[in-house]
Amino acid sequence: MAKKKTDKEYRILVFGDSFTYAVTKPEYAFCAVLERRLNALGLDRHVRVVNLGFPSTSFPDYLERVAFWTQALEYDAVIFNVYLGNDFNDVRNIPYNPIVFQEKLRDICQFGEPYGVYTLIPHQYPFRFMDFIKAQVLFKLQNDKALRRMLFLPDLETLGVLPNAADPRYRSLLPLTPDQMASEMRSSMKPFYPETMFAYKNDLPWYELFLATATRLTTLGKPVLVMLSPPLCAVSPIVGDKAARDLGKDPAQADFALPGRITRELARQVGFPQENILDLTPCLAGETPDGHGTYSGQDTHWSPEGNAWVGDMLTGWIAARWFDRKGAGTACPSRPWDYEPIPTGLLEPMDKTAALAATIVAGCHGSATD
Repeated sequence: MAKKKTDKEYRILVFGDSFTYAVTKPEYAFCAVLERRLNALGLDRHVRVVNLGFPSTSFPDYLERVAFWTQALEYDAVIFNVYLGNDFNDVRNIPYNPIVFQEKLRDICQFGEPYGVYTLIPHQYPFRFMDFIKAQVLFKLQNDKALRRMLFLPDLETLGVLPNAADPRYRSLLPLTPDQMASEMRSSMKPFYPETMFAYKNDLPWYELFLATATRLTTLGKPVLVMLSPPLCAVSPIVGDKAARDLGKDPAQADFALPGRITRELARQVGFPQENILDLTPCLAGETPDGHGTYSGQDTHWSPEGNAWVGDMLTGWIAARWFDRKGAGTACPSRPWDYEPIPTGLLEPMDKTAALAATIVAGCHGSATD
């Protein structure tokens, strides 16, 4: 993919974790579905949706990738996919230290963004040829069973991280045992109880900076969508009930609107447009409209049908707001714009957060321009 785009291309960058990267093959991921369905509307420009999701990442990683990719590629709009199941949990043990984070941003500018092999544009090494060599080595290791055995590496098919023979639409499904799934869902319930959501001091400052960065992008004239994606336990009463009890909580007290209210309160504080927040929690259910499971059932991720449903809902949202095409895609019911008070002492000073957000958006150029 070229850095520069033509006047006939509308390029959307999508950031997130494995729910964006998708355990399906690329053509079944919601990013690909969104691209196909927007282009089917006959818009005046060809839409390209660039999937920049990467597994096992959270807010600090998203910000690093924003700093790199918004400089590496010309773009028109941005989508952030926040997975409520673990984006908050994963960052709770990462201290919020702006000085250390800015040092990491400088390293990215000097040495490149650290996930080059898994994206379409090599950039991990100073010379593109080295990226090519590393990519070829990894590809060989992934596909040569004899070589893997010789190097005493595990069989990827045994681990379940290669496409499922029973459903070739998957590319990296990692089936979980019932105990593993229960553990994942138990952890995923934490953002839906105030006493666990507010128990740590790192997650909300990172989220505040994340939303401040999204706000900064909007000041540059870029449409930005922050999408909140729920875990299975938030949309399946059976799974949610068990996960809550495993966590030692009362299922009736689970507040599945809590992360959305926190998002809106932080958005209000940093100036992010409320209308640019899309909470999928009330939109997704245990089954898609055609009766297929929204989630794979074998791990925590969306199934191909779930990805298609999300892509269809995004098509309707984006077509109406970014292209003035109403009636496309599936409408997603919205919740009232309620706000959750943030306990005192959990957030950073707003002026410092805004300044760091400007640095992130400026990327390696050193300063952001309005």
